[in-house]
Amino acid sequence: MPYATATELLDRFDAEEIAQRADRGTPRLVTAALMRAAAAGGDLSGWTAEEQAAAAEALVRINQALADADNTIDGYVAVRHAVPLASPPLVVKRLACDLARYFLYDDQATETVQKRYDIAERFFRDVGAGKVSLGADLGAASQPAGGTVEIGSGGNVFNRKDTGFI
Repeated sequence: MPYATATELLDRFDAEEIAQRADRGTPRLVTAALMRAAAAGGDLSGWTAEEQAAAAEALVRINQALADADNTIDGYVAVRHAVPLASPPLVVKRLACDLARYFLYDDQATETVQKRYDIAERFFRDVGAGKVSLGADLGAASQPAGGTVEIGSGGNVFNRKDTGFI
């Protein structure tokens, strides 16, 4: 199961923006309403056959961007966790949408899209390095087994009887 769906991507960002990035045709035929209907598997009979075909192609691009986001996430997280994550926390879904949005922009990413991508990539890199935890359920497998800790000492350095140092 993907970390985020096309509908979640459209809900998180402006559906018109995502439709424009996914529809590579000229003129652009996919509107926000058409993209939402196509992503939800809804009735597309109110649109022309040409618009429906453009929406299907756009949905393929969106799903490819989401798959690329999943692969990016798994590449970083696999160091510490079994992938795909069975029950990923919401932060994974949010950042998967940021990654997918970036992939839809291809080489035309805006500064904001680039920054959000960089933040997501850095987060997953830190998860892989063990600097950030994905939560108690996911982190349990990578935690060492319980036990006791012993601390030994060579004795007091200062005390009331001796006035010297060591």
